[in-house]
Amino acid sequence: MIYKFRMISSDDKAFLRDFEVNSDSTFLDFHNFIQKNLSYDPHMLASFFLTDEHWNKGMELTLIDMENDAGPAAIPMDSVKINDLIKHKKERLLYVFDIFSDRAFFLELFETHQPETGKKYPACSACIGEPPVQTELEDIKYTADTLDDDLLNEISNDIGFDDDFSSDSFQEGDYIDE
Repeated sequence: MIYKFRMISSDDKAFLRDFEVNSDSTFLDFHNFIQKNLSYDPHMLASFFLTDEHWNKGMELTLIDMENDAGPAAIPMDSVKINDLIKHKKERLLYVFDIFSDRAFFLELFETHQPETGKKYPACSACIGEPPVQTELEDIKYTADTLDDDLLNEISNDIGFDDDFSSDSFQEGDYIDE
């Protein structure tokens, strides 16, 4: 069975993709096709979330196995076929493509049909608009020349460090002794 998903973005109302994917493909197969279609870097973290009709997040499917002592924290994408979790039209997924900024695409299964003879799947059957940039920090390049004290402090505050840093404290060859 072929599942046809419509993808939209809250970042850009003029963006839309319709993806047709074999229902027995894994979520990893679907992820890889989305990444390729949008020309995104496939090495960036991403997750699918099952959602309810109000887009509230449910079960997470991740690129990496996040098992801990209490069992799986999320399910790896490569271990689940799409038709294991998605069975009916109007079922929804969030595809979080920018984990650090929690930016996502909204996907809804809107059609199912038999495979067309000679057609290769997955396929993009509708393509409108340009995708949003993959990460909000994508255009920032950090080099020794651009790394100043204000930027270091802004970055450290963004990630939750309370201490102020100085570019003088980072010298070539320095490392933290563990």
